Amino acid sequence: MNRFIQAAQSSIASTLLLLIPLNTSFAAGVFLPEGLTLHQFIQHETAYRVASAPTFTKLLNFYQLEARYRYDTNIHFTAIGRFSYDAIHDLQDLNRTNPFQNRFVQSTPRNITRVNPLDAQFKEVYGDFFFDRVDLRIGKQIARWGVIEGFRITDELNPLNFNEFILRDLEDRYIPLWMLKIDTYLETVNLQFIWIPELRFHQAAPAGSEFEQFQEPPGLEKPSNTFLNTEIGLRISTRLKGFDLSLSIFDGWDDFPTASQSIFGLGQGTSSGQSSTTPTRYHRIKTFGFTFTKGVGADLIKGEFSYVNGRAFGTFAPSGTPSTPVPTEVERPQFKYGLGWDTRLPFGIDTFLQFSQQWIKDHEPIIIADELDSGLSVTFRKHLMNESLLLKLLVIYLINDEEALIRPRITYRWTDFLTQSFGADIFEGKEGNIQQDDFRFIGFFDKNDRIYTEIRYNF
Repeated sequence: MNRFIQAAQSSIASTLLLLIPLNTSFAAGVFLPEGLTLHQFIQHETAYRVASAPTFTKLLNFYQLEARYRYDTNIHFTAIGRFSYDAIHDLQDLNRTNPFQNRFVQSTPRNITRVNPLDAQFKEVYGDFFFDRVDLRIGKQIARWGVIEGFRITDELNPLNFNEFILRDLEDRYIPLWMLKIDTYLETVNLQFIWIPELRFHQAAPAGSEFEQFQEPPGLEKPSNTFLNTEIGLRISTRLKGFDLSLSIFDGWDDFPTASQSIFGLGQGTSSGQSSTTPTRYHRIKTFGFTFTKGVGADLIKGEFSYVNGRAFGTFAPSGTPSTPVPTEVERPQFKYGLGWDTRLPFGIDTFLQFSQQWIKDHEPIIIADELDSGLSVTFRKHLMNESLLLKLLVIYLINDEEALIRPRITYRWTDFLTQSFGADIFEGKEGNIQQDDFRFIGFFDKNDRIYTEIRYNF
């Protein structure tokens, strides 16, 4: 009976996802006021795990509506909302979708059987106000700094959503925050000021789900929502002798507590079972950044550098007793930097190369994270058939742990409104053991190789 009810819920939710855009399109055609434009799409995603315990792992459907209202030339409003439903959580037991739950907490076997399949949210809601030399954007939004995509060197503003690891598009990985963004345009310099009163941190995948890799540790201390705990940032950009340059400072919170950092900024936790002098908490950090881009013929060279002060790193806590507690974290300065090169190879293959490192100053053997951590990525992209067909290959390689994420993808545009994609996510590397502080960012999911398809219809 429960299975029948769940199947009925799946049918109802899927039907609603189909009817919402039709009703909205009809209403837009009849009642759409002057100045209001709507862009909407419905998308379906299916994923099938092939590496171990093969099964379907995703039957995600979602509808997204973007409403933009132009009150006049100086005042614009934007609202982006999404309703999603993943039928796999109603049609299949979670133990089959993710039979590897004990890989996350091996010392405490568990059996989580339910993940909420429904989600409705306003992704972004903001107003734009344009003046002669000043632009204001107020509301829930995403603000991105930096030029090396994915490595988050100077880009510390919005936290990340790890529901599907790092497999979703950037706009789905970043968590929008309520903030004020002020852009000021001077003669040769642009200033951007950001104030973030909302306190949110990286969001873990749901407990028991396929891509669970971390959760909030017990006893985690969170900062209170006060004015003094808000985040602020300032970015100065200019163009000088063909270079686009920027300097930035961001005073905010590390989005992971006790951040034993991977190359992507993922906290690795600390040793357990020891007496500790330090509670698990979020730390206030200051990030000083520099970026540049430079066109060289048809190519683009780009780079980033940041110095992070106040970041705490987890430790291999040595044996201790209640009378001789040991610290589980230490603060160290951190330097992060990266270079990128965008070019075009023979046969019109667009190529994007990136290399990044992060270095912990005054490193000690007790610190879990490596003193110097390196990673690189390469993307190949080729359009065919009058740009109706797109071939893409992304490879991310983390050098220290010798692990890689390989993502081939084919996208075909059937019409101006309908596109379909086929792809694979291949994880290569050792799985590691979290309980022994042997954390592997990509290799952890070595059993999760999958193939997938996506289809999107734009209205």
